[in-house]
Amino acid sequence: MPADIHLFTVSPRSTDPDEHWPRVQRMIDLSERYGASGVLVFTGNDVFIEPWVLAQHMIARAEHLIPLVAVNPVYMHPFTVAKLISSLAYAYGRRTCLNMVAGAALSYQRAIGDMLEHDLRYERLREYIHVLRGLLTQPRFRSEGRFYPISDAQLSPRVPEALLPGMLLSGQSEAAMEVARATGSVSTQMLPGTLLDGLAPGASGIHFGLITRPTEDGAWAAARRLFPEIPEAQAMLELSMKNTDARWKQRMMTAAKHGQGAYPGYWLDPFRNLQADCPYYVGDHADAAELLRGLARAGVTTVILDVPPVEEEMAHVREAIARSGLCVVRAA
Repeated sequence: MPADIHLFTVSPRSTDPDEHWPRVQRMIDLSERYGASGVLVFTGNDVFIEPWVLAQHMIARAEHLIPLVAVNPVYMHPFTVAKLISSLAYAYGRRTCLNMVAGAALSYQRAIGDMLEHDLRYERLREYIHVLRGLLTQPRFRSEGRFYPISDAQLSPRVPEALLPGMLLSGQSEAAMEVARATGSVSTQMLPGTLLDGLAPGASGIHFGLITRPTEDGAWAAARRLFPEIPEAQAMLELSMKNTDARWKQRMMTAAKHGQGAYPGYWLDPFRNLQADCPYYVGDHADAAELLRGLARAGVTTVILDVPPVEEEMAHVREAIARSGLCVVRAA
């Protein structure tokens, strides 16, 4: 069983401009204090802060955190991403990781003129990763690809090998998993309703939320307090499903409606109420620790953990990790 895991928390996605930035900074501070590897930073038409601006802020604010920056080809050329990685490595001596994504809400894609269909977006993402890696690792790089023809491009300053970014690839469609295999990226899936029994072969990254307490009853009481029912949000989710072709979201919506295969502790109410983009697991410290150990035994090396930016929640998560016996990798 691997002794080490990379554990990333998730930057809050509050829609209130007055509370968003304080919540983001609180998540950075708590993640640093409670020993996370880093924080996932989202991209999209609707994010309040450009993810690379937030990545630089995180590096400047926290001594050990690794920004896990979401990268979507529609927003930025691979040379620009390579230059940002190089700049942060040069200025701060720090590493970044990349969460490669292929799509967004269909209305967002149309708004900026990206009309590629689902599988073709993953073909573009495959080429994007190839070009990005070439720019980061080769003194001169050429590519005659369909989407990003490159002619003798040079990246300066060079990125030291120790600071080259790890790459995760989100998506549960066959197209997504094929790109992950072809590019050697960490394939990341949502925690399935059957927990360990439902893990996709080859997926070494997992994304879910966690609410844990010393007792199961205490965990459920905390979960329902943190994520109350919001009927109007459930209606909005139904409408939003017409605006996506994401296979993972469609599967979660089906499970949320029918409870297919859900094991004790697997909870989709935060997703149904537009409070999270992932399933949650609710349980006592011992069960949460056993889930983490089981994931590691199954080959999971990277966990993206949705946790509210509340110190009590982070403290209980740390207790579950400590009981699991796993060691969270941190930047030097």
